[in-house]
Amino acid sequence: MPQRRTTIDAIRGLCLINIFVNHIQDGVIATVSPSRLGFSDSADIFVLLSGMSVALAASQASRHRVPDIIAHLWRRAVRIYAFDLVIILSTLGILAAVLALRGVAGVHADELGLLRDHGFSSVLNHTLTLRQTVGYSAVLRLYVALMLVAPFFLRLAGWRFWAPLPPALLVWLAAGQFDLVVSNSLTGAPFALTILPWILVFSIGIAIGQGMVDGVALPRSRRLTVLALAYLAGYLVLTVVLVRLWTPAAHWAAARNDAFWLGASKTYQSPLRLLHLLALAYVVMALPRAPLIRLLHRVPPDHLLSRLGRRSLPVFTAGAIGAVVASEVLNLAAVSLRDAWLPMLLLEAGMIALFVGIALRIAAPPRRVAPARRPMRNPLPEASAAPGPRSAIA
Repeated sequence: MPQRRTTIDAIRGLCLINIFVNHIQDGVIATVSPSRLGFSDSADIFVLLSGMSVALAASQASRHRVPDIIAHLWRRAVRIYAFDLVIILSTLGILAAVLALRGVAGVHADELGLLRDHGFSSVLNHTLTLRQTVGYSAVLRLYVALMLVAPFFLRLAGWRFWAPLPPALLVWLAAGQFDLVVSNSLTGAPFALTILPWILVFSIGIAIGQGMVDGVALPRSRRLTVLALAYLAGYLVLTVVLVRLWTPAAHWAAARNDAFWLGASKTYQSPLRLLHLLALAYVVMALPRAPLIRLLHRVPPDHLLSRLGRRSLPVFTAGAIGAVVASEVLNLAAVSLRDAWLPMLLLEAGMIALFVGIALRIAAPPRRVAPARRPMRNPLPEASAAPGPRSAIA
């Protein structure tokens, strides 16, 4: 079990870096990130791993102490909300400064327009009550909701590891078919990450985690492995070859985020996207000795990826705020440098390296202070002194 958890932490750490890279608006490095290689991305992986981690953590507590588990998860929801407040307040402060200095311009023009049209206090009220997204606050908003519903699915998993899947599947199907997604209160645009469509990914993670606890063996077969690898490779063929050579494929790619059944929507968690995530998870679990994958399974607990993964909440919070700053800096630099690609690339790489350095400081283990030695009440006589009575030395 410790090795498995270290692997989860390592994947989380890798996802945190990738999320920061992709959150930088108009960045060049994001075009070659792993998120461009499949239907799913780091957000899907993170939600799946969260479900697994919740199930593994709950297994350490007695099943008879359900109220304690509920209280722990709901306290976790409060803690996540507190970090979301940090993201909201910091992002609004940055955007207010940009609005005062530049007006409604740059990569955050839509959000700057909200501040101009509705005022700071109104936008603050809508974001604090989780009705409107600003920056990347919607991510932790989803996790608050997931922690609140987690006790129900954990209770089902305690009965049968697969039991969370049927109700989550029904909710997911209803959300996709009937467009049951929450929209932002000020803009009217649907949230990119909302609870109902994403609850199935979280429940699959809980089922996998509980299966690990119960000792359920992963079904391994050459046919499943070939199908999973073929599906992962199929997306690469679609995006690299077919999109450029076949007009219907290009049209599908342009509108893939708008449809549920035949699209690849992140908002609705489309079936194609979900299958890509499951295929990726199966390959990682079924082929632990494959090239690259074995590196994740062998990551030590003190590796930088493991350290970042164990402190994912504060690291993500720093990245969400830092990505807003980095996007504005990159946008300003593009004007002064006239889009010179090499200086822009070096600047972006430097900001990513700065984020990794800050994240490692956040994830650094606490220093242990050696306890001060107490002076002995009855010190032994020095060598030059005459020995005293035996009872005095004792």
